[in-house]
Amino acid sequence: MNAFVRLLFSSFAGVVCEKIIGALAAIASNHLFANIYGARLFGELQFALSLAYVIGSVALIFGAQVIQPILGKHPRLRHMVVYRAFRLRLTLTLAVMLLFMGVVVIVMRPSSVSELTLIAAFALIVEPIALGSLMAYAESKPWVITRARAYASCVRVLWLYVAAHASLGVIVAAFAWPLEACVAAAAPFSRYRELALKTPKSFRGSAAVTKALVVRGLRIWPAIAASVLVLRMDRLLLGVLVSKADLGIYASAASLVEQWNSVGTTLALALAPSMVFSARTEPLVRAKALKLGLYLGLVGCVAWVGSYVVGRKVFLMIYGPAFVQGVPVMIYATGCAIATFVDAGLSTWLLAVRRYRLIMIKQVLIVAAIVAAPFVMPRTLVMYAPSTGIAVSLVVFWCVVLGNLAFARERP
Repeated sequence: MNAFVRLLFSSFAGVVCEKIIGALAAIASNHLFANIYGARLFGELQFALSLAYVIGSVALIFGAQVIQPILGKHPRLRHMVVYRAFRLRLTLTLAVMLLFMGVVVIVMRPSSVSELTLIAAFALIVEPIALGSLMAYAESKPWVITRARAYASCVRVLWLYVAAHASLGVIVAAFAWPLEACVAAAAPFSRYRELALKTPKSFRGSAAVTKALVVRGLRIWPAIAASVLVLRMDRLLLGVLVSKADLGIYASAASLVEQWNSVGTTLALALAPSMVFSARTEPLVRAKALKLGLYLGLVGCVAWVGSYVVGRKVFLMIYGPAFVQGVPVMIYATGCAIATFVDAGLSTWLLAVRRYRLIMIKQVLIVAAIVAAPFVMPRTLVMYAPSTGIAVSLVVFWCVVLGNLAFARERP
């Protein structure tokens, strides 16, 4: 068994275990919240979390896509990069979080939505310590993240269980999500805290590292922000077009599909450093990324078949018969997620060769498709619009990019 196969098996096994634990936690937590507090409050919670997540994208200027390619293997360079990145992320995150909470208090009228939005804003504080997960991926240790997210899922379930059975109300119950985010980020960070907190012996090259982080961050941030909009724009848009109860039904399906979509992203992040980023020429990088995209696409196909066979039973077990309208939405979105899996593999090529403009074009195309889809599709099919827009835009983008490469290669 070669090194790549071992890494693939290790990464996939870790992700599968993490998702099994996460699915079990979702069964418990979503069942508790949705069945006790109802579809309307569940929709309001999803709207609040989505709004906070989109605003928090400002703090992602110094994200994994910026840090990982320049991390290197020299101990002093790694220490300097993590040390500077942690401080930049901490300063920016605190500023964004406090400003966002202030705007919510001033602009939004007092209601359960505004209160849930303030609670969701607390989840932004995890961005600085999320560097621990980045380092674990860079060192090909996906089990570190798997273990942390398993702990976090258990914490969320226990919090919701206590809140529900003690009749503490929806506001207290909603703290389960920020608490889960903190636990998931804190455990990996503890392994690498010295790199982030301990002062380097020498600051030689510190200015160059800071400049590189800022310049690369500003270049790629629009694409990162667009990717955040891709994940949350559907809830924000449908929250305006449909009732909060219908939004809760849609979110019940979308949240399960998002958990599955993260499998593709996680596998791509785990495999890219050793498989794609290690290639020395762009044609070789592209070939390896195509191979990775094919593997991930096959995984997505298997999931789609599984959702068609057992999806209805699993969905109703989690949410109950009151959310039955979300079953076909989940199955359809899982099929559309095949394109997302393939894209996760192919996008490692764009990151490796720094094709930030193409990344930005792709994300803008996806956001535009999500925004346009609800107005193009019939009103009765509006819940299917976001996943349709994402899948169609990804297929169109990669057909144009790869077709253009093939055409250029054939020209004399």
